[in-house]
Amino acid sequence: MQGEKMVDAIDVEAGVNVVVMKFRALTGLFTQIRDRETTAQEYVHYSKRLMRILAEEAISYLPTSQTTVMTPTNVPYTGHLSIIDTNPEKVCAVSIVRAGDSLLESFRECAPAVRVGKMWIQRDESSKEKNAVHSCTKLPKGIDDMSVILCDPMLATGGSSIAALQTLVEEYGVKQERIIFANVISCPEGLNAVGKAFPMVKIVTAWVDDGLNEEKFILPGLGDYGDRFFNTV
Repeated sequence: MQGEKMVDAIDVEAGVNVVVMKFRALTGLFTQIRDRETTAQEYVHYSKRLMRILAEEAISYLPTSQTTVMTPTNVPYTGHLSIIDTNPEKVCAVSIVRAGDSLLESFRECAPAVRVGKMWIQRDESSKEKNAVHSCTKLPKGIDDMSVILCDPMLATGGSSIAALQTLVEEYGVKQERIIFANVISCPEGLNAVGKAFPMVKIVTAWVDDGLNEEKFILPGLGDYGDRFFNTV
């Protein structure tokens, strides 16, 4: 099956801190959102289902604490709880506007009390390398002492992601090892670029595609995620 091959055989350099999700449900969901005939309403429906799975997976890599609960059968059970459930004020989900807002909402559905940050970063489509242009940032106070989930559905060249991570790490003092970068679809070029620039940042991706074309678009891809999700195609 193509989906299984794409997950298991990816051309990513050694040392890149990436987790590629392995869920049978993903193949069907990706087939739906890749289809150019999928309507805007259908795209939102299937991508939300996919992003909820991604959100739960990314959350599982946040710090946890051991806890013991009593089951209805009066038997104690010892497990772990995520910091996003025990102390959501210590977690900030940061979206790269606009497409990142769609993924951000999946995290807020999982944890409504999570802190929220926004970064306005777009790639310059007129430039050959699609350079990232950073316009504005709005983050909560004390973010340097929080775990951060960076949200951007697509990781292509890595330009926007690296610009966002540079802002978080260099300007706001967030430690790399406290950042989880969640994205729906990625490619080896973007994974390698982000991994080289920020080796301690954990990348959690639902899918790794073949690579980029000359215009720096992911192939086979799914089009512009933000345009399709927000129906501005």
